[in-house]
Amino acid sequence: MRALCTILLCVFAIGCSVPRSVPEGGRISGQTVNPAGKVLILAITDGQEIGQPVATGSGKALSSAIRKVLSTHQIPLSTSDCTKLVDAYTEASAINFDYILKCDITLWEDNATAWSGNGDKLRISIELFDVKSKQLVAAASHYRVATGATLVGGNPERFMDECSEGALSKIYAWASH
Repeated sequence: MRALCTILLCVFAIGCSVPRSVPEGGRISGQTVNPAGKVLILAITDGQEIGQPVATGSGKALSSAIRKVLSTHQIPLSTSDCTKLVDAYTEASAINFDYILKCDITLWEDNATAWSGNGDKLRISIELFDVKSKQLVAAASHYRVATGATLVGGNPERFMDECSEGALSKIYAWASH
């Protein structure tokens, strides 16, 4: 009986903490992305759950995750203090960069209690703009949620590497890991 209870408890715990991960997007029809093109990453605004304080540092953490993914794929990059695309075109042109990458945290839900039944959620959106034409060449998003009761604590920041890899793999047509 004890073994059956242990098995049922394990099945319940696994079944309730099944994560959901959804990447979407890609290149805009008729546009190409040069995988060797230099990318200027705009500063990312911190995420904020509705009715909660700003998740201080989440924008910098996401920027770091994006830099890590791009570096892994040998994409030349630099970061900017600009948050506005209009201001970044001048900066990117001055340093002879090909693209501007704009990223936003579009959903941040930090459901702090592991037994609430509400998993942490993170959705990011990434847009890649050609510096010379000022055209959007690719756009992608990645949504990650830990559903149900889970024994894993933390906050949505733990999903940043996965979301960055997922969205960027859509833009660059990489096979995501």
